[in-house]
Amino acid sequence: MKILFTIYLFLLIHFTYGQQITIDFAVKYNQSNYKNELIITDSQTLWRDINDEPTSNSEETFFIKNQEKGFVFMSDFIFGKYFYIKDTLHNMKWELMNETKDILGEKCNSAKTNFRGRTYIAYYSNNLAYSDGPWKFGGLPGLIMEVQSNDKLYQFIANKITKNSNTKINQFTLSKYKFINWYDFAQKFILTVDNTIKMIKTNASTIENNSIGYLKIDAPEIIYYKAQEGKGIEY
Repeated sequence: MKILFTIYLFLLIHFTYGQQITIDFAVKYNQSNYKNELIITDSQTLWRDINDEPTSNSEETFFIKNQEKGFVFMSDFIFGKYFYIKDTLHNMKWELMNETKDILGEKCNSAKTNFRGRTYIAYYSNNLAYSDGPWKFGGLPGLIMEVQSNDKLYQFIANKITKNSNTKINQFTLSKYKFINWYDFAQKFILTVDNTIKMIKTNASTIENNSIGYLKIDAPEIIYYKAQEGKGIEY
């Protein structure tokens, strides 16, 4: 059964990416709401803020899934510094479930995964034969239309699908960036947070106000537990 599932995903990846399709998502990150779009072409998938316009900024922000190479290429901006990360595509293990839901007229099946510190429930449509989804999600036998974390803090819900879309997308020259893998990024993330806390404490020591503060980072992947859970890190 596992072999058949793998073969099915292989066929999806290689034979269904012949047209451009755009899916609009309502996104909830903790207490903040955003509008994002997933643009799937025959060569790559782009995940971006729906209000973003192509720019020629030297420091570009991007989130690109390359199906052929099997990687996610993305940028992240933390405390004034850009990081460029090369992560494994659809790096999650799914458990197929029995619950179904209707989303935008599509009957969607459910699946569950534990991914980097959180449990997610996803709903995907077999009728939309793209093994893809919002943000880093994908790897199911159909397009993921909805994902929600068990703690209700992170949510992605499709609210519009445009087939044969002609949405303009910027062409990024990825070769000009020095990418690091996910595990190296996680170490740099922790080091950057610790250095920021030290800087805050140093600056605070020159001020007579001794009030306690906390640094809290919101992100779906839990990299640095004490900075992302509860009140955050005390300073």
